[in-house]
Amino acid sequence: MAKWIGRAIAAVVIAGVGYSVYDAYRAGYFTRPEMPDGAFSLSYRNGLRAIMVDVPNEQEVRRYFGFPTDVPFYLKDAWSFCSAPADEEKEQVAGFMKNREWPGERFEAVCKIKVDDDVVVRGLITSVPKL
Repeated sequence: MAKWIGRAIAAVVIAGVGYSVYDAYRAGYFTRPEMPDGAFSLSYRNGLRAIMVDVPNEQEVRRYFGFPTDVPFYLKDAWSFCSAPADEEKEQVAGFMKNREWPGERFEAVCKIKVDDDVVVRGLITSVPKL
C-alpha cells in the first residue's frame, strides 16, 4: 500500500512540475529578452507580452490589463517594451481612455516593438486597484 501512495505522490509532483514548465512556456518566459534595471514583465493570454520600462511596479496593489492591437501574425508572440506615451501619442491615449469609464482605471503604458527601422504599437496597458 505504501508503494502505491509513493507512486501517487510522485505522479502528482511530476504533473505539477510539468504544468508549471508548460505555463512558463506559454507565457513566453523562456524567450523574454534581457530587461533593463527596474523593469518588470507582464504576459497575457491574448498574446500581449510586455516589458514595463520606467513604470513603477505596483502589482501588489494594482491589477494590470493589456489591450493588444492588430499586428501581423509574426509579431503576436513577440515581447514589446512599454513606457509612458510620447507627446504625439497622448491625444490617441485620451481618446482610448474616453471610451472607457471604469472607476479607478488609469493608463499606464504604450507597448511598442521595433522591427528593422519601423516601430509598431503592440498594445496598451491600463491598471485598476486590487480590492
